[in-house]
Amino acid sequence: MRTFPKARIDALTDGIFAFAMTLLVLEVRLPTDVTIHDSAELVARLRALGPEYLAYVISFFVLAAQWRAEIELRRVEEVAQDALGWSVVYLFFITSVPFSSSVVGRHGDLPPAVWLYAANMIVVAAVSLRLRALEVLPEHRARARAGNIRTAVFIASALLSVALTFVAPGHAMLAYFLNFIAVPIARWRGAEP
Repeated sequence: MRTFPKARIDALTDGIFAFAMTLLVLEVRLPTDVTIHDSAELVARLRALGPEYLAYVISFFVLAAQWRAEIELRRVEEVAQDALGWSVVYLFFITSVPFSSSVVGRHGDLPPAVWLYAANMIVVAAVSLRLRALEVLPEHRARARAGNIRTAVFIASALLSVALTFVAPGHAMLAYFLNFIAVPIARWRGAEP
């Protein structure tokens, strides 16, 4: 079986995560074609950026959690060809996060924007589960279980956001805050060290 140096994959992964996380904030900006005359108008314009900033915050922490999961379990020096292929697919969907984040940030009150974002998040999570299944060493199975529980909570929050679009589309992105309970759930299930 052909293998590839893990260090090269890690370097690419770190670079893509850094770039994607930086691109997120570039989507949160005041319109350049609007003249602001006083403090009240500036505050009003900044408040109007709330949905875009919320999408930025959620996406930043989603990417940070995905990056942490990537570095937490990889303890091998070489990666098999199938894991390399899945890593490339995973990184493709990571690079899609700034786009789906900008769409939901600008149009988060419209269900298709939330659906696009949720689909991107679910695919990222599903591919991360596949990578975890391929790459985890036997001595790291407990950590992998904790990661799987956190990923399941993440997928549930994405699905809940989709469900919320049918009753309160403007609040659907708030479902992602459920991810704050992922670690306590993993601990409760005995998977988190």
